Amino acid sequence: MTSLRLTAALLWLAAGFLHCSSAGSAPATTTPAAPATGATGLLTGKLAAGSPSDQLWSIPTLYKNEDNPLLQELAVIGQLQTQYGYGSDDSGQFGSNDLSEESLWGDIEVRRFRIGLKARLFGKLSFLNLTDLYPDLSPRIYKRTPETYFTWAENEALNISAGKVELKFNREQEYSSREFPVFERSALGNMFYGGELTGAWVCGKGIKGGWLYFLGAYSNDREDEWSDFEGGAMILGKIGYNYTPMTDFDLAEVKFQLLHNTDPGYSDSNTPTASPLYSNCISISNELTKGPYGLTTEFMWGDGTEGASDVCGLYAMPFWFITKKLQLISVIEVAGGSEDNAVLLPKRYEYYSPGDNTGDRYFATFAGLNYYVNGHKLKLMSGVKYSYLDGTPTGDGFDGWTFIAGVRMAF
Repeated sequence: MTSLRLTAALLWLAAGFLHCSSAGSAPATTTPAAPATGATGLLTGKLAAGSPSDQLWSIPTLYKNEDNPLLQELAVIGQLQTQYGYGSDDSGQFGSNDLSEESLWGDIEVRRFRIGLKARLFGKLSFLNLTDLYPDLSPRIYKRTPETYFTWAENEALNISAGKVELKFNREQEYSSREFPVFERSALGNMFYGGELTGAWVCGKGIKGGWLYFLGAYSNDREDEWSDFEGGAMILGKIGYNYTPMTDFDLAEVKFQLLHNTDPGYSDSNTPTASPLYSNCISISNELTKGPYGLTTEFMWGDGTEGASDVCGLYAMPFWFITKKLQLISVIEVAGGSEDNAVLLPKRYEYYSPGDNTGDRYFATFAGLNYYVNGHKLKLMSGVKYSYLDGTPTGDGFDGWTFIAGVRMAF
């Protein structure tokens, strides 16, 4: 319940800031005309200008006023992501209905069901909180706190943050869950995934024209709430260069990332998921966009410990906006290692096939269509994935197809 208390406290502070910003006004013996102001939001009773659709989507903005020196913005944020998956290979069928009942509406997976709050204060301080809810609001409403953190943005080159956040190692993980154009991330991306961790980080971009950097340190115990700092640490460093001015592309950016885990596989009785089994992971990525086209490529490597094999792989994600609203997206990935436990089938949804779920060679390709009703605020997604896993313990392998369709909404 910690994040709910923080949300309530911030709302209380916001009310105080709004009261302070109006102090000194004329006594209420008369009703003078309200002065011109740029403030909008539900707390002011004034929706943002625009079409009826724009006004509808602006409702979660409780307050917005760039002229207020104390509070510039306060908004409710949320996500609802639902999807249905069905697949089969020689060993049998699998899909979203194999997941636990608490994450389903019938056979449909509620991938994310979140509510939270974001704010900007004092011109440079921002706050973000997200709370996971149970899909059926049972056995209770509150489930866990994935993210709650503050950021002080001194300028573009210096942002300092602290709190609990999703560890964003590798390029595909850097996409927020509301903006990622594919249903799920790659097999290696999931195997290296550190979860939501408590820590502090500093980052910046636009240095000497195009350099960017990131350095963060986190406790590697994956708790539903705040870390107890009893495990090891995850250290994440990034350096990149935006070389767009040297090209004809709309965006051209290369990046190197290094993730170090001081205690791979850490877990205790309170940790719902163990830390990844890799002491060092490397990502080298390049991203290009021009007009309706784009291509992201990435190489990933991890040195396994605690019985896990070293593993590496390549990933490519090209896309094409056929129209302003309709996007064709595809993914190709290959991964492998020296042992039959090197690659783990993704838990959505191939992992639930009746046959083997680990092997030493993996190939997958995905093709899908996204229809953006209102950008990333409301989109319809569909796609087909083919996966192949070889070098499994029994030698049977995995060779199957998966169909996925879903709706994603964010505000």
